Formats: sequence, structure tokens, C-alpha cells
Amino acid sequence: MKIIPALYLKEGRAVLLAEGRLDRAEVVSENPVELAEKFLEQGAGEIHVVDLDGAQQGGPRNQCQIQQIINLKKLEVQVGGGIRDIVIARNYLHAGARAIVVSTAAVTNPYFVSELLSTFGSDRVVISLDVRENRLAISGWEEESGRGAHSVLARLIDKGARRFVYTDIDRKKSGGGPDARTLKAFTRQNIEVTVSCSTIKKEILKELAGEGVDRVILDKALYEGHFEPEILWK
Repeated sequence: MKIIPALYLKEGRAVLLAEGRLDRAEVVSENPVELAEKFLEQGAGEIHVVDLDGAQQGGPRNQCQIQQIINLKKLEVQVGGGIRDIVIARNYLHAGARAIVVSTAAVTNPYFVSELLSTFGSDRVVISLDVRENRLAISGWEEESGRGAHSVLARLIDKGARRFVYTDIDRKKSGGGPDARTLKAFTRQNIEVTVSCSTIKKEILKELAGEGVDRVILDKALYEGHFEPEILWK
């Protein structure tokens, strides 16, 4: 199972969100590019970058910082947040991003997902599903979509999506692992499953590996030094 560091951007800075709330952003670095370089030096080969302003406002807002991170050699970047049309997706991929991550638009606009998959291929399109009590949240967790996680997952797989990020919103806030039943809905499919969580417990990481999770995105635990990154990224 691969561990991937997360980097969340708000107003040009790297932040962590208390309880997932944009109005409770804690700045962890004034220079997110230097932070990405630090992860690279520690041994990370990939990074998950999210434009939080873009996710909330519906279009890219931190392009300058993202481009500088993409330009770092030997670091693969998957980027999300505010990717709501094909032009934005193409710009990120042409700029050098390894993959684009689509969340809100994947839930609200299934035709957009089909267009992305047919244009760029399933390897470069990652679908991020943020789940709260089996319902999907959108717009950076700010809104409820009214759609069920299981039905949307099935529909997206039918369209050809093969790479997914699953976030259990409530358990991410509390630092726990994801809901077992919903996780099973992902892992029993023939897809790549990435779990985004804030756990500080190695036991949870071992459990996720045992459940068939392919990748884990970590944020708070890395920033607070609960894990030795050089060991995680071997």
C-alpha cells in the first residue's frame, strides 16, 4: 500500500482545516512549494494537491503555486479542486500534472466524467468521493448533494472510471479509519482505491492494507510528525 502526502492550498498558502471547515484553516506553511520539496527530499514520489479555494469557488485559484509544484523534478502530482470543465483539466495535464482529481463535477455532471475519460483515459482521471453518512458532499464539503455514495460509485464505474479517492468525512475529522461497509463497496470492485484520512495510528494503516486499499493520502499525521516519512515512503 502506497502512502501519499497531501497538500491543501488556500490563498497561496498550505493549510490544514479544523473539522474540514474552510473558515478554520490553520496555516502550516507560507511557502507550499518548499513544503512539497521537503516531502520529495524525504522520499515521497507523489503528492496530492488540492486547491481549496477552487473547490469552493468552482475554478482554479492557486495556479501559480500548483505549477511550481508540478515543475519539481521526480515528483508526480495529482491535482484537484475546482476542475469543472475540460479546459481546466487539459491545462493541468498539459502543464505536467500526472493526473487530475474530480470531485464535485463527478457527482453533479456525469457527462463531464465521460468526456474526461474518453479524452485523457482512465489512468489520468481520479474521482474523489466525499461521504457523510453514505451521502455525498460537494463543493469542498460545504454542500450536500443528496446522492448516495454506492449508486454514484456504480454509475461512475460503468462509465469507465478506475481510480477513486474515498473520504469518510466524519471519521476523517475524528482521526479514525473509514466506515468498513462503505469501504467494502469500493474494495470489492476492480478499481484502484485510495483512502484519504487523518489517522495517527499505524494499526489503522495496517487494517486498510489488509482490506485491499491500494493507497492512503495522509495529511495532519504527517504535519504533526506522528509518522517517520522516510519509512512510510520506502
